[in-house]
Amino acid sequence: MKKLILIVMTVVSISAFFSCREQKEEKPEVIEKTVEEDDEGVLEKVGKEVDEEVNEEIDETIDKIGDDN
Repeated sequence: MKKLILIVMTVVSISAFFSCREQKEEKPEVIEKTVEEDDEGVLEKVGKEVDEEVNEEIDETIDKIGDDN
């Protein structure tokens, strides 16, 4: 008899625990980010800056040489 009462109490407590538990349905969060599309990478950007500096130095050198004539 004690075993029967123990089994019934266990079943009732387990069913009460699972029936009262809140069921969560996780929905994936969609986060939209606006990103500027840039076809150039870091190396290309740095390369352009270096090219501009080198071109300025070349132009200055050409102007100095041109002044001597």
